[in-house]
Amino acid sequence: MMTLHKLPAHELAEKIANGAVSSKETTEHFIDRIDRHNPAVNAIIDTCFDAALKEAEAADAARAKGDIKGPLHGLPMTIKDLFEVEGLTCDAGFPEFKGHVSTQDSVVAARLKAAGAIIIGKSNAPLAGGDIQTYNAVHGTTNNPHNLAHTPGGSSGGSSAALSSGMTPLEYGSDIGGSIRAPAHFTGLFGHKPTFNIVPMRGHVPPPHGLRWEPSELTVAGPLARHAGDLELALDVTLGPDDGPIRQALKLNLQGPRHATPQGLRVGLWPTDPACEVETAFSAAIEQAAKALEAEGAALSTLKPDFDMPTHFETYMLRLSSVIGSDLPPEVIDNLKQVVADAAPDDTSMRIVQARGITLSHGDWLRLSLRKAKYEMAWRAVFERVDVLLCPVTPSTAMAHDHDPDFHARRISVNGSERSYFDNFFWAGIATLCGLPSTVVPLGKHANGLPFGMQIIGPAYEDKTPLAVAKMLENIGYHWIEPEGY
Repeated sequence: MMTLHKLPAHELAEKIANGAVSSKETTEHFIDRIDRHNPAVNAIIDTCFDAALKEAEAADAARAKGDIKGPLHGLPMTIKDLFEVEGLTCDAGFPEFKGHVSTQDSVVAARLKAAGAIIIGKSNAPLAGGDIQTYNAVHGTTNNPHNLAHTPGGSSGGSSAALSSGMTPLEYGSDIGGSIRAPAHFTGLFGHKPTFNIVPMRGHVPPPHGLRWEPSELTVAGPLARHAGDLELALDVTLGPDDGPIRQALKLNLQGPRHATPQGLRVGLWPTDPACEVETAFSAAIEQAAKALEAEGAALSTLKPDFDMPTHFETYMLRLSSVIGSDLPPEVIDNLKQVVADAAPDDTSMRIVQARGITLSHGDWLRLSLRKAKYEMAWRAVFERVDVLLCPVTPSTAMAHDHDPDFHARRISVNGSERSYFDNFFWAGIATLCGLPSTVVPLGKHANGLPFGMQIIGPAYEDKTPLAVAKMLENIGYHWIEPEGY
């Protein structure tokens, strides 16, 4: 019983389905874990324990009759606060929405429930999901279980902290600037950013409550887990077109992985880049992971996409800023337009890039779209040569909590040198701009005691390939990095 939280979610679900353990005792176990560890970590911000226990009893009764709802039958789990879940809060860190209770499920929550999952609570996220750290004025700061003085990442930081500390067997997050990948990297977990638009985002906040929901060009929803196989399980039960006419007309059937074992796998290696160097420990560990695959039969080659990295990053940040700033008040937009007008044409500082992104004209947007199309062609050429590309997630390990409201004043430390806080988004944008799938695998601990991982980027709509490589690496010995004391 005391080791239930260390079991892979898929194994735990199998045990519930075959009666080896009950849903009720499993749910009670994770409720106890939350009661014991959440006060220090502050990952879980709302719960429905009584209702969850009733659901668990019903799941056990159904199992006894041979009625298994789905592959997550009776499995308790938590979910990021930005997803609407009927009966639970969804304030997204907005003080004006404090106490808001959802009256219906997001598509992701509904599909998890349809597969048999029992959602027992919501995990913390930064205000509107807009940071790579997790804190807000409503629910406070979420801490990294590996070191409480550091962030677990964001915006799915509550998700990663809850998983890493064993308060839930499975989580579901969202990602636009590395919001699944950075938390997994910072807390020693597996995470998967799916191909763009294969998991519906309806019922995800932002936009804030009261505004009409509109799809984002970059945001995706995806799972986090302590074990690689759990990612694919959670993805499989949530993917597919949104409900309605499109779901009736189209069916999404992801192809199997290009390779199920390292034999014949073609691995591209991109351990760092002059445009955004990373901790030397990261690049060395990425190379070591690649060699571990090579020892099992994979073929290695060092390569990267054929485009200018600083220009790619600028393009990504322009698009990202445009999406994030779309709900800003008109007076703020007008002020930013003046900032852009006063800036030198060749000023590519991040303040100006963000202002340009938020105030993009439709013509500028179309010109960026043409540039993005060229990047997509460059990526296709990459995946004609290799099956996956290994690269970093962020330049550093999890930073100490830094809530300076001026993001441009924040700094990270990389190889002993101070760098811009926005460098955290460089490697995230590599996969995000063109909507590519990316799976994070934990690689080890840095000399500072904090965990780190790497991205496995795959071809668009071939999510099964990076997921398969993550399982290969887990079989080789790359496991969830457990924090001490949990």
